[in-house]
Amino acid sequence: MHTFFLYGESLQEGKGLFLPPDDVNHAYRVLRLRTGDEVVLSDGRGKAHLAVIVDSGPQKVALRVGGETASLESFLQISLYQALAKGDRFDLVVRQAVELGVQAITPVATARSVPRLDSRREEKRLQRWRSIARSSAAQCRRSLLPKINPVRSIESVKGAFRNTTTFVPWECEENTSLYKSLKQPVPRDKAVSIFIGPEGGFSDKEIEALQEAGAIPVSLGPRIMRVDTAAAAAITMVQAAWGDLSPEGD
Repeated sequence: MHTFFLYGESLQEGKGLFLPPDDVNHAYRVLRLRTGDEVVLSDGRGKAHLAVIVDSGPQKVALRVGGETASLESFLQISLYQALAKGDRFDLVVRQAVELGVQAITPVATARSVPRLDSRREEKRLQRWRSIARSSAAQCRRSLLPKINPVRSIESVKGAFRNTTTFVPWECEENTSLYKSLKQPVPRDKAVSIFIGPEGGFSDKEIEALQEAGAIPVSLGPRIMRVDTAAAAAITMVQAAWGDLSPEGD
C-alpha cells in the first residue's frame, strides 16, 4: 500500500482531503491509482491513517480519511550527523538512514569535508536530500518525515551532544567498540546521536573537541568503511541492540 505525506495536515476519520499537487502525477500516472484504491496518509509527525480515493484524475486526487494505522516508527530517537561527502554518497546516506529509522539528519562541514558548498549549491543539495528523504519515508511507510537540517559546522552542533548519547565511529579508536558500548542499557531518554566523519576522517583536533562535548569515539571493526557504509552499519547496530530491529524492541 502506498504512503503519501500531508505534512502538518489534521487527519481525522471521515475528513475529505486532496493530495498535494506534487503527488498527483505520481499517484495518477505512475502508480495508476484509481477511485476505490486504498492508500496511507501521514501527517509527517508520527500519525498515519488509511484513506480511500474517491476521485482520481490527472489534475487532482481526492481522498476520504479512514481509521488510524499502527505506527511503524522506532521508539529510539536517532539523529545522524553526517560529514559532507563527495559525489552522490550523501544521497545514499539519506536514503538508507531514513529506511533504518533515523528522525533527523544534519550535514556537517568538517576540516576534511568535500565538497565545499556555497549558499546556492547548499540550498539545491538540501532540496534534493529532502526529496530523497520524503520518497524513502513513503516507500517504507513511515509516519514521521525525517528532518533534513541545513549544513552546520562542528562547533555549532557539538553543544547538542551534551544532552544525549553520542557515538563517533573513528578508525583510530582501539579501545572502545560500538558493539561493546551497546551492551549497556538503553538510554532513559531513548535518544542517540551518531556522527560519521568525511572520507579523509576526522582530524585529531575535531575528535578532541567532540570528546570534550561528551561524544564517545568508537570502532566499527577492523575494516575501513566508506562513509555511506559506516552510517548504515552504525545505525543498524544501534537499532539492533536498542531499537526496533531487536526482538526486545517488538
